[in-house]
Amino acid sequence: MRAKTIAARLVAAGLFALFLSVAPPARADSSYIADPGEAVRALDAIAAEAGGSLRLYALELSDGRLTVEIGGKRKTELDEWQIGRVKRLFFEFETTVGPRPVRAAGLVGDLEGGFFDRSEIALDKVADVAANAIAYARLDEEAHVQSIEIARAVEILPEPAYGPIRWSIYVTSGRESAIVRADAAGNIIGADLANTNRARNMDLLGDGDWPHREARDALFAVFGDERRLRDLTVRPRAISVTADHAATPGRKEDYNWTISGVTRSPLLSPLMHGASEDELFSLKDVDFTALARIRAIARTAWGHESAKLEYMTLRRVSETPGRPELRWIVTFTELGDDAGGAGTSGTVEVTPEGAVRKVVLPADQAPAADWLAPKTIAATLGRIGKDFGPDGRFAEIVFDAGKARILGEDPARPGAMAGFEADAGGIARVRKLMPWDEQYRKERLFDLEALAVFTQADRLADFTARTYRRLQVDEETMPGIRYAFAIGQIMGPDGTYMVPSPDGRPTLQVRLESADGSRVGRVVFDSSGKEIDVRMP
Repeated sequence: MRAKTIAARLVAAGLFALFLSVAPPARADSSYIADPGEAVRALDAIAAEAGGSLRLYALELSDGRLTVEIGGKRKTELDEWQIGRVKRLFFEFETTVGPRPVRAAGLVGDLEGGFFDRSEIALDKVADVAANAIAYARLDEEAHVQSIEIARAVEILPEPAYGPIRWSIYVTSGRESAIVRADAAGNIIGADLANTNRARNMDLLGDGDWPHREARDALFAVFGDERRLRDLTVRPRAISVTADHAATPGRKEDYNWTISGVTRSPLLSPLMHGASEDELFSLKDVDFTALARIRAIARTAWGHESAKLEYMTLRRVSETPGRPELRWIVTFTELGDDAGGAGTSGTVEVTPEGAVRKVVLPADQAPAADWLAPKTIAATLGRIGKDFGPDGRFAEIVFDAGKARILGEDPARPGAMAGFEADAGGIARVRKLMPWDEQYRKERLFDLEALAVFTQADRLADFTARTYRRLQVDEETMPGIRYAFAIGQIMGPDGTYMVPSPDGRPTLQVRLESADGSRVGRVVFDSSGKEIDVRMP
C-alpha cells in the first residue's frame, strides 16, 4: 500500500516537472489585453518558438490568448501560432501551440501585400488602446474589451487590395457592443456603434441631443469647405450627402454619416441633365444646430401636428425666379385613417433664415383655391411682384383654374427669357420653353403696374361679364375661364402677334370653354377696354 502511494507521488511530481518545462507559470488573473507588456512578452515567446523574426499577417488578442498568423515557408502559405493559459489539475500554465497551416480569406490574390512587421504596430500600447476604446464606445453599463484584431484592411474598389494596418477593438457590456477602429499606432479613427444604446436612441430629427460637432467635423474631414455639395439630407439616425466628384466631371458620389462615422458609396452616378454649378453649396453653409428651429417653422406652416416628419433635405433650389436659393425641404407624411393605411406626403421649403417659401400639401388636404377669383389673382400678382422685384418685366401672364403661367425676363439673367408656374405651393421655374418664347424682345415686355387697368377694383369681373354677353353664352354652358395678359395675343413662330396691341400696352384675352372642351370662344380687350378681337364659340 505504501509503495503505491509513493509511486503516485512520483508520477505527480513528474507531471508537475513536465508542465514546468512546457512554459513558465502565468497568473490566473493576468490578461494579454489589460496588463501592460503582456502582449509584447507573449509575441516574443512565439517568435522564440517560431525560430526568428515574424512576418505578421494577422494578430488577435483576448484576455487569455494571443493568436498570430505569419508567413510560412512558401510565399503562398500561412502558419498559425497560439499562446495562452490552460489549466492542468490545480495549476494554470501558459502554453504555445503551432505551427498550424491556415488559409487567407482569398479576397486579394497577392498575399504578400498583407504582411507587416511588428515594429509597425504599437503593441506595447495595447492596454492604453483598450482603455481608450472603452471610453470612445461610451456604453451605458460597465464595459470591457473582449478581443482585438490587427491586420491590414482590405479595400474592395477599384479592385481588391490590401490597405493600411487597422486595429479592430471589440467592446461589450453584455447588452451593448461596439467595434472601435484604430490605426497602426493605436490612434482611434472611428467605430461601428450601431449596437449601442446611443445609436438606438439617437433621433437627429426629434431633438437636439446628438453630436452635431462630431458630425460636422467628420464631414469636414471629407469635404473641407469645398463648394461641391448637391444636397444634404437629415434622417432620424443618419445624414446623407450627395456631392460632385472632385476629379470626375459630370459624376456625383454619395456619403453617409452615422454615429459610427462617415462611409462612402463605391459607386458614382451621372449628374441630372441641366444640373448647374450655381446649385452647389459647401458645409460652411450648413448649421446643424438650427435643425430644431427649421423643423418648428416647417411644422407650423404644414398646419397638422399629427404629421410625421420623414426627413429634411438642404438643397440650393434653382427653380426660383431669382438666383438659386438655399432651402431646407422638410418632408411630412400624413398617416391614413385606417391602421396600416397608406399615408400621403408633402413638403415645406424653408430658407436657413427661417422664411417659408413653399408649402405642398397632399392633394386631399390642400385647400381648394379659386385661381380665377379676383382676390386670388391680385394675391398672385403681388407674390410675382415680390419674387421678381421692382424691375420685373413680363411677356405673358396666364391664369386658369389650377395655376398661373409666367413668361418674362429672367431675374437671374437679365436679357434672357424664362418661364415659371405659380400654384398653391409657390412659384417654380419651367426649364423648357418654345423657341419663339426664348427670344428676348424688349418691346414685348411690360411691368405689373400696366395690368392695373384690368385688375383693379372689380374690372376683371366686368370684362368677364362682357365676354359672356359678347359670345352669347352663360356660365353654365361654358364654365371654363382663362385670362391671358400680354402686349399682343396669340404669338406665331416668327415672334409676331396675330392680335397685336394697338397702343403697345398689355391686352387682356378672356377665353371661355365648355366643360367637355368642345366649345371655345374668346374676346381680346385693349388697355382702353375696347374689343379688338372676337372668336365666337
